[in-house]
Amino acid sequence: MNRPSRSMRKLLDAVASNNESAAIAVMRAAEALSDEVLKQQLLNVIHRLNVDATLLQTARHEIANEGMKRA
Repeated sequence: MNRPSRSMRKLLDAVASNNESAAIAVMRAAEALSDEVLKQQLLNVIHRLNVDATLLQTARHEIANEGMKRA
């Protein structure tokens, strides 16, 4: 596996992890709200963060699999 591919995988892992951590923090904040409209908006943000994290992890695995195919 070459260095740029390894660096890209590490970057994708880090960004996915940050998205997941942010989603948890926003979820905790949303639970404390009494404003239902704002709570729903935050739940939508949480959903998007989790979807993006999943997409990043999928891209990371595709890069890893492509590297194995070339080896």
